[in-house]
Amino acid sequence: MNEQPLHTDDWVELDWTEWISLDPADDELASISSDPGLYRVRHQNRAGLEYIGETGRSTRGRVSALARNVYSDEMPFRDPHTAAPCLWAVRNQSGPGFEVSTATPPLADDAQDRKGLEEACIALARREMGKSPTANFGRIIPGYSQSSYRSDGYVGGPLEDGETEQNAEPGRGPIPWENPTDVTARNWMGLDWSEPYRLADRLEPELPDDGVYRIWYEGDAPPLAYIGETSAFTGRLRRHEKTFGSEALFSVAAPDGMAAKHKRTEVETDLIGAHYVSYDQPPLAQFGNGDAVADR
Repeated sequence: MNEQPLHTDDWVELDWTEWISLDPADDELASISSDPGLYRVRHQNRAGLEYIGETGRSTRGRVSALARNVYSDEMPFRDPHTAAPCLWAVRNQSGPGFEVSTATPPLADDAQDRKGLEEACIALARREMGKSPTANFGRIIPGYSQSSYRSDGYVGGPLEDGETEQNAEPGRGPIPWENPTDVTARNWMGLDWSEPYRLADRLEPELPDDGVYRIWYEGDAPPLAYIGETSAFTGRLRRHEKTFGSEALFSVAAPDGMAAKHKRTEVETDLIGAHYVSYDQPPLAQFGNGDAVADR
């Protein structure tokens, strides 16, 4: 995949549309395709990207729903769009000026491929920006309290001076893209991976408290079978044994600063994205595709 700047029309070798206003009042969103696809959001007064998303339904419908919430009078709930509260806060702080660009690649109706491509876009954006897009990973910007999901009924908004929220904690920077194609290597993506163990022997090694892991079948990698993150390796790997079988291999890595879930998810995204960039596909069973390994 190319490494053109984030805002170009061929970024990540996709055919992106021109940038148009996200503001529903400007009546430009009707030009967006109704096919499944991906979308990226930027702000005219801020560098980088504010959000990258995907949808298996109508891209126009998904983006239009996001726009209505971002430009609402009060901070929206986290559903139906988890990025809406954060983007609302950016608009409240930095003014209007959001723009959106979309892509509807040929395989966008394949959920696994589309989600893998989204992870690749986020991972490459993180590598270029040195941080995550503002509204990805369920975060909020400093100075704002985040709305809850609709069922809980809490509406967020600006905080008083000196107040903060946990979801405003800075994310984790991108991991090094070292040896990105050797997905079972001990130094894949610049991390210090453990030696491989079979899932049947998962109690043998002394595992860290939290981190990331990869699963594969001996002689088959690449592609990997799965990449994940957890704060409780033993229980997670026990559940995976039911899906992948006792003979599947796993190894783990625990880079610094992985206690917060959004930081583990950022690293997980870097790994899945690098896998997609290297092999044009996510791991075999990623995104709920357990059928890919069910007969092993």
